[in-house]
Amino acid sequence: MDMNMFDAEETESAPRPAWRITDDGCADWACRKIAEEKTELDRITALGESQIEKIQQRIDAAQRRYENGTRFLTGKLAEYFETVPHKTTKTKHSYRLLSGTLVKKIGGSTMKQDDDTLLAYLKASGNEDMIQNTEKPKWGEFRKRLEIVGGQIVDKTTGELVEGVQIIEKPDTFTVDV
Repeated sequence: MDMNMFDAEETESAPRPAWRITDDGCADWACRKIAEEKTELDRITALGESQIEKIQQRIDAAQRRYENGTRFLTGKLAEYFETVPHKTTKTKHSYRLLSGTLVKKIGGSTMKQDDDTLLAYLKASGNEDMIQNTEKPKWGEFRKRLEIVGGQIVDKTTGELVEGVQIIEKPDTFTVDV
């Protein structure tokens, strides 16, 4: 079969016969075609990644300029903020200007637990009602005891059918390595 038929357009007067790979020559041509497409993809990907890297460097430089340029002004605005009367709420102090608002958020306290230490404390102090108990199968360990027999899952040690586990069929895959 003529391999150029793959690239040729279909004419209206004669429908194109179904194209098939019929011999090693055609199969080899198809592998070369796939390799060419992969090479082109790799070239475009490398080009795109280099452009992305250059653009990211420009963004990072602009970010640094912004941070360096505004850090000084932000510090001076914070000094000024302390000298003017400002509106105070429970969580912040603010001072409005035409071009923006100066805001000082009031810091607060938060709690962060160390689960192991807290668990030991709760057990020792008799506060077991504050402890969660989560039951969960030991799947990694139990899976080793299972096998698929006749489309059903069986526990090899007991011979019983196992409920709560599904069989998920994976389709065969075909790849061309070039």
